[in-house]
Order: sequence, then structure tokens, then C-alpha cells
Amino acid sequence: MTKTDQTKPGCMRYALSILGDKWTGLLVRELCSGPKTFSELEQLSGGISPRTLSQRLEKLQAEGIIETDEYCVKPRRCNYCLTSKGVELKGILDAMADWSAKHNCC
Repeated sequence: MTKTDQTKPGCMRYALSILGDKWTGLLVRELCSGPKTFSELEQLSGGISPRTLSQRLEKLQAEGIIETDEYCVKPRRCNYCLTSKGVELKGILDAMADWSAKHNCC
């Protein structure tokens, strides 16, 4: 077993710690098409609570997956958009969708 093989479980755990939460993959997918406001993400996700959405966005921002572009100070308004690190997740999400379609899961 090579050193790279030994580190892969840790790498998989890290990826799942980001994408493994309910709603997170869907939020990243929505942001792949461009910046969105909080309310747009809430509507597009179809059922996520505002509290959960806020938590997921905070975690994605802390991980460097998304960033905010503030456009109004009072009340605070911003767009959420993917960073270059976040854009790299598109291929992973596309592969997951392809796998699901291949196995008639959707």
C-alpha cells in the first residue's frame, strides 16, 4: 500500500465532512449557475429551513467553498457565490448525478 493509498480515507472523510450534510450538495449545485441571494437559495432548495440554510452557508464559507458579496449595508444584503475551490466541486456533483441517473435513482 502506498502512502497515497493510506491518506485517501482521511481525504474522503474531509470531503464528506463538507458535502455529507443534508442540503449542502444542493446548495453548491445551485451556486454553480451563478451568485444567489439567501432567499433565492431558500426557494430553490425547496424545503430547507432558514436556520439550516444559514448554518450550511456559514460552514461553506468557513471552508472556503463560498464567499459573500455584500451589496447593501442596512439591512445587510449579500449574494453568495462559489470560490475557485467551490467551483472544483462541480465535477464531483455532476458525477454523483450521473451515477444516480445510471442506476435509475431519480
